[in-house]
Amino acid sequence: MPRDPTRQSEQQPGDGRPWLTDPVDAHRRWRATLSWQKSREDGQDGKRYAEHSNLLYFSLWGKFCRWLAGHRLHLHQVRAEHIDAFLTSLRGRGDTPASIRTIRTYLAEIHRVYAHLVVCGLVAQNPAAPVLDRRRQQSRFDSQPVLPSAAAFLDAYERTALTMLHEEMRAAPRSWAPARNAALRLVVSECGLKLSEICKLIPRNVTLQGDGSVVINAPGHRQVASRKLTGRELLAGALGHWLPIREGLTVRHTRLADPRTPKRLFLGAPTQSSGRAEDQGKVPAGKIGRSPIAPDLAERVIKDCVLRTLESIGIKAEFQGPQLVRNAYAARLIALGVPDTQVSRQLGMKSNFTVQAIKKILNAKPA
Repeated sequence: MPRDPTRQSEQQPGDGRPWLTDPVDAHRRWRATLSWQKSREDGQDGKRYAEHSNLLYFSLWGKFCRWLAGHRLHLHQVRAEHIDAFLTSLRGRGDTPASIRTIRTYLAEIHRVYAHLVVCGLVAQNPAAPVLDRRRQQSRFDSQPVLPSAAAFLDAYERTALTMLHEEMRAAPRSWAPARNAALRLVVSECGLKLSEICKLIPRNVTLQGDGSVVINAPGHRQVASRKLTGRELLAGALGHWLPIREGLTVRHTRLADPRTPKRLFLGAPTQSSGRAEDQGKVPAGKIGRSPIAPDLAERVIKDCVLRTLESIGIKAEFQGPQLVRNAYAARLIALGVPDTQVSRQLGMKSNFTVQAIKKILNAKPA
């Protein structure tokens, strides 16, 4: 991800008029000039965004422009309340509200574009800036009900994960996805990993211990540090079940002629072999996977378990994704009397802000 996607546009402001006549085409041309890394020391520009990345950004901005057109708004007329209304209109699967990840992705791109338009002189202020600041400052803990007990929620979550494992195995007895899903769901409750870390895990990050526990070397991600975490027997059993299955899988990449061994711990949705002559006898049906797992798929697997858990204990929450489980993981450590600095270290955080926010909601006294 870029450190500052508007850096080049600040150096080369340009003319803002094309954005008023055809904002979609202007965005496409502007995006093609951006790089995702700093310029090299020899003065050469950094690497450009890959085509598939730009296609995603084109899609995001195009949808925003279509929404503006439907409301008879031009770019220079947009205010913060319009952006809020657009984000609220976004829908997910089954016409449910869009996930936080989706909203953040849209908002980030809108903010980047308007930062460029400010430099161009097309607008005086960035209307997305106050929206972004407000959402950053708004704590997730303030907008969702307090769990009656972090330990009770996590216990219910783990029971639900096992129930879903048996249901998925009965529904698809020959599929490897149930074993993956169980390990994926439990690694959050047992270790409190971020979704981005889960998608980066490789088999070498997992060490099954002789005492029945498991050690996870969390790889870290932009905002969290790498660290070593220990999971209980339940997670060790799930990973012990998944790892041998995973070793027997191959992955077929669209740009490679032959199957190759996947590197990530968690793979994407199972696919069937094509049935072509060159595939027969090489890759058994149902034994082809995708690597690495897409964040959206991983989030959906965990969210399904969270939703069923909340329903089982009679709790409604605005956010139902992996972050809720991560928060409960931290709350359980706090309830056990673990010092703030150690809880933050377990979460991979550099400061105690998250811990203090959770403790405030739990009405706990500072450690």
